[in-house]
Amino acid sequence: MSSKQGKPSAVPKFSSFKPKLEATQPEKENKADESKQHDKRPVSPRRDRYDSPVDASHRNDNARHLKVSHRPPPLEQGSDALFVYDKRGDPLIRRYGDINRRDIPNYRRFGSGRVLGVDGYVRVDHSGSREEFSVLGYHESRSLLSSDRKTLLAKGVYYKSQPVRVGRVQSQTVTGSEDFVPLKSSRKRKRDGSESGDSSGEERQSYRSIYGKSKNHEHSDSDVDYASDASTDARDLTRDDPTNIRNVELSRRVRDHPEDIDAWLQLVDHQDALLRMNGQDGRHPTAAEVKSFADIKLSMLEQAYSHATTDSQLKKLQLRIMKEGSKIWDAKTLSKRWDEALEKHGTSFELWREYTNFQQTRLSTFQYEKIKQLYIERLRRLESEASTVESNQDRLEIYEQMIYVFIRITCFISDAGFRELATAAWQATLELMFARPSTLIEEPEAKVPPNFQDFWESEVSRLGEESAQGWAAFEQSGGTLEPPEPEGTDKVISPSTRDGYKAWSIIEQQKARAATNPARTMDDGAEDDPFRVVMFPDIHDILLYLPQEAIRGVQNLLLDAFLIFCQLPPALSSSDIVQDMLQDDFLVRSPTKSITSETLPSSLANPEEQSIRPPELSHNYPRMNVTPEVLFPLPNWFKSMKNIRDDIPADQYQWISTTLKQLVRTFGVRELAPYYLAFKSVNEPGNEKKLAKALLKQDPTNIILYRGYSILEWGKGNKEVAHNTVTAAMGLTTISTHNRVSLGITAAWMEIDDCNLTKATLQLCALSDASSSTSILQSPSASPAQILKTRQFFSSNRDYLLSSGDAGNAVIYAEGLLLLEYSTGQSNKEPSSGNQGDIWSAISTVSACSDELVTRGLANIPAHEQLLQSAARLLYYHARQGPFRARFLREQLTKYINFFPQNTIFLTLFAWREARLSIDDKVRSILDSVVLIEPHDCVSSRVFAIRHESRTGNVHSTRAAFEHAVESAACRHHPDLWISYIRFCHASKELRPKAKSVFYRAIQRCPWSKDVFMEAFVTLVRDMDSSELKSVYNTLCEKGLRVHVEMEEFVEKWRRDQKERDRDKAR
Repeated sequence: MSSKQGKPSAVPKFSSFKPKLEATQPEKENKADESKQHDKRPVSPRRDRYDSPVDASHRNDNARHLKVSHRPPPLEQGSDALFVYDKRGDPLIRRYGDINRRDIPNYRRFGSGRVLGVDGYVRVDHSGSREEFSVLGYHESRSLLSSDRKTLLAKGVYYKSQPVRVGRVQSQTVTGSEDFVPLKSSRKRKRDGSESGDSSGEERQSYRSIYGKSKNHEHSDSDVDYASDASTDARDLTRDDPTNIRNVELSRRVRDHPEDIDAWLQLVDHQDALLRMNGQDGRHPTAAEVKSFADIKLSMLEQAYSHATTDSQLKKLQLRIMKEGSKIWDAKTLSKRWDEALEKHGTSFELWREYTNFQQTRLSTFQYEKIKQLYIERLRRLESEASTVESNQDRLEIYEQMIYVFIRITCFISDAGFRELATAAWQATLELMFARPSTLIEEPEAKVPPNFQDFWESEVSRLGEESAQGWAAFEQSGGTLEPPEPEGTDKVISPSTRDGYKAWSIIEQQKARAATNPARTMDDGAEDDPFRVVMFPDIHDILLYLPQEAIRGVQNLLLDAFLIFCQLPPALSSSDIVQDMLQDDFLVRSPTKSITSETLPSSLANPEEQSIRPPELSHNYPRMNVTPEVLFPLPNWFKSMKNIRDDIPADQYQWISTTLKQLVRTFGVRELAPYYLAFKSVNEPGNEKKLAKALLKQDPTNIILYRGYSILEWGKGNKEVAHNTVTAAMGLTTISTHNRVSLGITAAWMEIDDCNLTKATLQLCALSDASSSTSILQSPSASPAQILKTRQFFSSNRDYLLSSGDAGNAVIYAEGLLLLEYSTGQSNKEPSSGNQGDIWSAISTVSACSDELVTRGLANIPAHEQLLQSAARLLYYHARQGPFRARFLREQLTKYINFFPQNTIFLTLFAWREARLSIDDKVRSILDSVVLIEPHDCVSSRVFAIRHESRTGNVHSTRAAFEHAVESAACRHHPDLWISYIRFCHASKELRPKAKSVFYRAIQRCPWSKDVFMEAFVTLVRDMDSSELKSVYNTLCEKGLRVHVEMEEFVEKWRRDQKERDRDKAR
């Protein structure tokens, strides 16, 4: 603030309303200079926001009535006029919320906010005109709820339309001596014969306009700045984005080397990343975008197919072509292309599986017998291939495929309603595998022996039934074993409803629940239903029979397939085909149909209660590495074993329980003993001690049994029994050093759960010196020398085993080092209390071991997942016991999720402290960017996302999660998910009108599932009229699905009986 005499003026002059006066030439030049300085002043968007056109027209008039006392005080200016002393400040800052930007010299930042020293992807984003900023990473942006209007406009330009505005070219003065004729005259005008200094690049409004003094942001300077900044930012993001850079690299690679099929496949897979990047602010791709990108990928795959040379490359590319083509082609074209593909590559197992999925999910052409025959033909074809293959490895691979086909056909038969047939197939297969007579002469063709038919037709007790002795015992006795006594039928409870359709559905479900196991010819009611008795010709074509020498190699895989069929988690095998089974929506089932959470959403719950609420430790579809800690129930940790006793029919549960018992106790499958103990402890608690003693007597060196039983006793509060069990196991002379260390670590975990870090340290120190372990355990605390020796013991063995390639045993010592550092470390880098240890030092050891595994190419092995689960367990313990940094917990779990995106433990703990719903929901972000993408997408993750929305979101966000799940490739044919979606919509007042449309979509996606069809009579019976219900029933029968009671006859009879009852009451 300065005056013409060099003294500060206390009252500003309102000279804009004075009449224009003629001025001399020096005065004009002075005004021109002032105008130039005025034009260069920065504009404050916040202050301009208050100046609407109407306000601007009255601004000067209102200023006349302002009191002088409200104006800023005069500033004391130094003698050199370079510094200004402001002792009171500007009171308008509080009013406008910002400083006067006209008092700040104009400056510009180069680089559009990019940070010097990084790769160009991290940017500094300013919030409007204030000096507030945040650091943005890939594809991140500010919230659209920002208070800055221009931020919204800039985002609209970036995300929706990007108009291009040509920048101004500095005009040049044409003197007439140039060698060109200008097409446009200079925009500079001369006034009164001289150049006007106050004219700028664009023609301005008159200073005395009725709109008041023109403002800079209303003209091109501000507009061009905003538009150019937005477009520049978009170009910078596009240019520097690693996804686009990767796309350019792969495109160049396939152009230079078209024979590189791996590069083609990587380019095709990379299109999914581009599709996800195409959506902004968490928006999921639309159907049109998915179809467009599928067309692009299909074009790339067809180009790659033309350059493929080997048969394996052609099969792999043909499979991808069919998957992408199914998103674009119509049904007729797709069917024709499938015929062509199978004609060229009929031996490909992956192509056959995809083709079977296609045929099984077409409602228009689906027939139960037709699909069943597809499975039978493939099973017989694999049998013939196995007999001609010479390589043992190739033969083993064929046997694995046969097991996969067998579980697919039995699950298909069970879903179609023929549950007793599927159960009988598994009974016969397990008899053929584990109860085979030792005197049996193997045939080269590996066909089912003829005498097995005699065993089956004799109707003696079979595997899974009480008093069953097996096929071998039947042969040894010469076929003299007696069949069990005939069983009676369960009493049918008459429904208490007047609705005939609802009554039929109740009776039909009762009949179905009573028909899970095959009946015998002498059982009551067997003559009324021909499907109840399963004869040998009924199962002959679908039986799985393998040579004796092959059983040992595929035994664990077969048992895991049996557990999956029983809706239980697998326990023994971690092969790739088991992982394929767990990701197959035609196989994975849960006894509990309900998926959505019944608890109160966190947005409505008490915040204090929400902060102390434990995570959900039990899941319908758990995915985790099965260790004794998750197999056997602990009070404060996750459980892989499910309680199925109350969710399945009693006969089916009894058959599963008895089968597990006989496999372990009668047929000597010792690997299944810990699983059987855990199964009984969850479903029938109270008899664990007696069962554990019997199992340990049968297999006294089974370390997992010792660990599991000690965990069970510890969980029930019998701490002394748990310690004695571990001590007794460690005293065995036949166990290895690795097993002894794992037992000691189990004891240390018990002490940590008991909040006794000192005793945990002693348990660990005792492992490093077996000769003096007793004295160490009796000492009050561990000495520094003992701790140092133990640390060296764990780290040296870990490193040696890693270098030797034994990662499975190396993680045992890594876990011991984890607990030792937690109980003895003193880094003080993370908050802790009395019951907490040094979590930073502990997790650092896990990170070091994890980095070493990644370096050696072992990032995805089960041992790595086991180690990270132990670290997650310690993180959860630390968070429960006292203060902790939520960010530290989040950072570690984010790393673990990136390694194993399907792990339920990591996802649940990550969401535990991120339960609040916000615009930048971190759980949603990691689900969309890491978990719910190919190839990690699976049923378990989709169910987790739905349950998360049902707890933290609302009805509409939960419905969106359902929609994304049923439209995903991993879950679009999952019957239980569709059933849960139908029931969720019907139970919600807002979504009830949509329930019927969801049902019709479900039967189109799952035409083989009887349970899906029955939802019309169970959930939607009051929402559908008689014609619709009859149409659904007729479709069910036309497709060949199982019906126990004829509906039309039953409904007609039910209505007659109701009328008779009404007449009797009237009398």
